[in-house]
Amino acid sequence: MTFFLRGTLLMERTLLGCLFCVATVLPLVGSTVHAVPLELLLRQQTLISPDSVSYHRLETKETWLPAETAVILCDAWDQHHCKNAVDRLTEFAPRLSAFVDAMRNMGVTIIHSPSDCMPAYAHHPARVRTLAVPSTTNPPESAQHWCSMIDSEADAIYPIDQSLGGEDDLPQEHAIWSKQLLSLGRNPQMPWKMQSSKILIDDSQDFISDRGDEVWRVLESKQIKNVVLVGVHLNMCVLGRPFGLRRMVMQGRRVVLVRDLTDTMYDPKQWPWINHFTGTDRMIDYVEQYVCPTISSNQILGDSPFRFANDTRPTLAIVIAEEEYGSHRTLPAMANRHLGNDFRIVVIHADSKDPNTIPGLEAINDADLLLVSARRRGLPKHQMDLLRTFVAAGKPVVGIRTASHAWEPKTVLVDRESWPEFDRDVFGIKYSNHFENNLHASVTIAKSTHPILNSIGEFSFMQTGSLYKIAPVSNNTTVLITGSIPNEPAQPIATTFLRPDGGRSFYTAIGHEKDLALPQVTSLVVNAIYWAAGLAPPASLDTRDPSDPTLRWVSIRRICDAQLSLNASHTERTDPLWCRAVLVPGAISAAEGIRLRLSSTAETPAAKDLDAWLDGKAVPVQTSTDGQSLEFFSGPETLEIGRPCLVVIALKSVSAKNAWLSGTVQATRSRKASVDSATELNRWQIYAGNNPGSNSMPLPAQFGGSADAVTVLK
Repeated sequence: MTFFLRGTLLMERTLLGCLFCVATVLPLVGSTVHAVPLELLLRQQTLISPDSVSYHRLETKETWLPAETAVILCDAWDQHHCKNAVDRLTEFAPRLSAFVDAMRNMGVTIIHSPSDCMPAYAHHPARVRTLAVPSTTNPPESAQHWCSMIDSEADAIYPIDQSLGGEDDLPQEHAIWSKQLLSLGRNPQMPWKMQSSKILIDDSQDFISDRGDEVWRVLESKQIKNVVLVGVHLNMCVLGRPFGLRRMVMQGRRVVLVRDLTDTMYDPKQWPWINHFTGTDRMIDYVEQYVCPTISSNQILGDSPFRFANDTRPTLAIVIAEEEYGSHRTLPAMANRHLGNDFRIVVIHADSKDPNTIPGLEAINDADLLLVSARRRGLPKHQMDLLRTFVAAGKPVVGIRTASHAWEPKTVLVDRESWPEFDRDVFGIKYSNHFENNLHASVTIAKSTHPILNSIGEFSFMQTGSLYKIAPVSNNTTVLITGSIPNEPAQPIATTFLRPDGGRSFYTAIGHEKDLALPQVTSLVVNAIYWAAGLAPPASLDTRDPSDPTLRWVSIRRICDAQLSLNASHTERTDPLWCRAVLVPGAISAAEGIRLRLSSTAETPAAKDLDAWLDGKAVPVQTSTDGQSLEFFSGPETLEIGRPCLVVIALKSVSAKNAWLSGTVQATRSRKASVDSATELNRWQIYAGNNPGSNSMPLPAQFGGSADAVTVLK
């Protein structure tokens, strides 16, 4: 069957090439399109310093020639097995079509790539045109294959769990949708047959292909240097298809994602347990940090970026410009864990080399709410103006700890402005100094009906760090919590302020990393953010530990790193310890097969204590001939070059778990391959529990697997 299809395609391309290449393709090669250049603003995230885990979100201007640019529409199908995915695509398809039309009118090449749908376009002029493109050089072999990871993702942690397929339909809704698809004569698991009819395909100049080698030929024939990716779904096809973002990066093209013309397959019931749209935001962050820049559609269409009607989240901008209290660790972690359901989150850091400038502060122009943790910084005038404009607009502001003297440097700075009245103007307090550092204040949260406090209850603790002197407060300031030290008057610790400009503000003098680790203090800040935004605070915090492997699959970098996520309660329990990885066979391993070998300094467990599966199919496990390891083998008949496969190991005894934790797993290319030719598998996900479905995924590994579990073999 495979040979027949390939032979048919080859014959089809040969005949069509003779008929159409002269009339259709050759005039395009080397032609000059007199069009206005594309002026784009590319957004990418870069580490604030080499040893940091925090990022600057920066925008740079680039000019692209339309004749050297192509738009690829990825999998904008007419139907999908997830009803919510269909509804979302239906909502933004008109915007997507308008974007494509505008780019086409500017002279940009348009390639429609609805995967698995080529039979519907067998005689379409855009498909015929694609098949007629001549092969001046052969495409790289990799252009034909899915791409699960590129080198720049080597240290990345994937931000969402898509291993169950990412469907976010309610079960009853999904069952009804499956029946509707059946009534339409569609396969409920794979119902797409063509691209959405809402997106125009221009018969006279567009191209249609779902093959990476064909897309490569089109790009080469048109001398395309720049590629714009739109479509769905970002965490699967847009990244991984043979014509997706990763392949474009590997081919050396300048590629961007249009961040407001995409969607994800993410179910909020899965880790990290956040709003679907926040899940998409996390994937966009991931792309900007590890893969390529992004742009927004309004840069071409000239209005506002697209936003789904159900995406009602206010945007919270967190500005961090202090080094004493660890806000760069505590605040992003708190926001990601507790605010992702109801807020869009943007984190903005001061420059590590010039602490008196904040790259990317322009993002607060689009924010609805500001959280400030800064200490004695001066800013360039245009950046201070951004803050003043935000406050003057009556938008809410939340400040912690040193925000009371955020923009009041101790010395006059050249070409920098200060805002010494920020505490009085924005929070209704006046910071004058602090008590001695060794005098820790007693803080009591009393029972209260105020929405910021009513879910916390009574709680007392000793504040870490000194007690601030911020009394007396303004008339419109309400003191919620006080702190005291012996023989001194109590000082406000948490306050609210209704500003003259109409905005709400909250301030707390708490902010030390140890204090913010207290659940009650975290609740205080989280509740204050909700209150400032005019939203009802949550009844309680989500107490699930995202590093707990009994709750989810946890990604690790090396086998020994699993010990960081596991303890005796996990390794000694009777439930299996599940370990999974995604392997991408190369030419040699696909031809010879793969042998996996578990070796350990601990006692070698019995073969019966370990089960293994490849793509959900059980693989026999045996003890090696030297008795020093356990191994299993998968023959070449189950492998294809470039097709990701899922390896799952179930460790069923304490000895098997200890062997895995203290040992290594190596992949060799055949039964007889030497250990010297082995590839050590360092990228795994682990889960501790008794879920029989853990030995596989509902979707193939190329869709369900995440990049941080991928190892590419030779």
